[in-house]
Amino acid sequence: MTFTVTTAHKYQISWAVAILATVVLAVYATIYSLTHGIYEVFPFLYFLPIIIFVYQYPSRGVLFSLGLSTVFLSLVYYYGHFNTNLIAVSTAWFVIFVTIGVVTSSFAEGLRAEERKYRGIFENSQAGIFTFNIGSREIREINGKFARMLNYEREDLLNQNLSRILFDADGKDAFIKTVTETSQIGDIELFFHTRDNVVRQFLISASLSRDGLVICSAIDITDRKIAEQVVSKAREELEQRVKDRTEELMLANEILKSEIQERKRFETAIQLANRKLNTLSSITRHDILNQITAIVMYLSLAEETVTDPGVIGQLQKIEQITDLIQKQIRFTRDYQNIGENAPQWQDVAQTIDNAIAGLDLKGSKVEKDLGGLEILADYLLEKVFYNLVENSVRHGGRVTVIRFSCRKDGDDIIILCEDDGVGIPDIAKERIFKREYYRNTGYGLFLSGEILSITGLSIRETGEQGKGARFEIRAPKGVYRLGITGRRS
Repeated sequence: MTFTVTTAHKYQISWAVAILATVVLAVYATIYSLTHGIYEVFPFLYFLPIIIFVYQYPSRGVLFSLGLSTVFLSLVYYYGHFNTNLIAVSTAWFVIFVTIGVVTSSFAEGLRAEERKYRGIFENSQAGIFTFNIGSREIREINGKFARMLNYEREDLLNQNLSRILFDADGKDAFIKTVTETSQIGDIELFFHTRDNVVRQFLISASLSRDGLVICSAIDITDRKIAEQVVSKAREELEQRVKDRTEELMLANEILKSEIQERKRFETAIQLANRKLNTLSSITRHDILNQITAIVMYLSLAEETVTDPGVIGQLQKIEQITDLIQKQIRFTRDYQNIGENAPQWQDVAQTIDNAIAGLDLKGSKVEKDLGGLEILADYLLEKVFYNLVENSVRHGGRVTVIRFSCRKDGDDIIILCEDDGVGIPDIAKERIFKREYYRNTGYGLFLSGEILSITGLSIRETGEQGKGARFEIRAPKGVYRLGITGRRS
């Protein structure tokens, strides 16, 4: 059978031999001194085995010192021939030996407890820890964490030169030089070899003790560095893409600016042309209306001087045609003004009041229940309500009340204009909004539809003949708001 003696066993055997040798030396010296009349020297030899034993076995130091002191006192009694003076002195030494055992055992226990605490921290640390001699650069201690980081066993690296695991020779020399000069260094990045020759990067903090021992903590940052490189590369790619996209957008912006400037030039030219056309149209209408006025005047004179009924009838037809021409020219004036100005928010109730301020209602009553409703519409909105009320008064027969109200319909809102007149025939409900259809008032409802359509509003007639007319103006979401006027007041 083969026995393997480990380093730990050799260590224990060495201490046991040392303790036994010192005990034998002290006992032999005591016997020799007592038998030769030497009484002053031999007690001091007992300090050595007590101290050695207590250092190695602190928990049993008191018992050992007590046992060894008893042996000492027994030898004195036996070989001292019961010398009273010698027995008294030996008893004092007995007390001293036991006291030294107790004190040193307690002190050694404290040291061992501290050593166990720091050894636990050393072994259980989540960081790798190792120590090496600054002169020889031999590794003295290494915890399991750091050994596992390098895929080694602890025993494989103990007493090995630091160059076995430190990859970068220049980095190693610079690291040791810095530690030697400053005694402490923090967060330096070094490259280490693993057992399988893989290079890994560590963040090292180190301090130099007075006895030339460098204590190092190591954190493996290889994965973090790889992640940082990936992130850095991704950031660079993203920055490049952003730069390229920014250049594209700047180029597109320049093109857009150029197009906007060109569009503004076109718009300016179109506005100038429109102003000229409007001016020309206004002058032309004014001249035509002046000429028509002259024609009407001459027709009136002709009717007064002519007595032939046939001629008078023809003159009246000419007068009717002339009146129609006047209405058509006025329509062109009104239609030209649609959309000329930007739409604006208008209080519906106030707009109705403004529209009918100068209108002869012929005894009809106008009621409003609109709850502070505002709509976004062309500034000619007044003309829409004027045409609706004027249409009821003129064509509704015996209209006594014209009522304006509103109701929600999904996301839209409906503005109602209702009267109690004769209503509109079903066959005419759609035709009344066409330019080709007019009775006395000309193109009023057609113009109303055009004015409303500027901001997406629409109008239709939904009443029943014989019960009264009912016009519905539909305002979609975004072009109406409720209660604004009420809150302001």
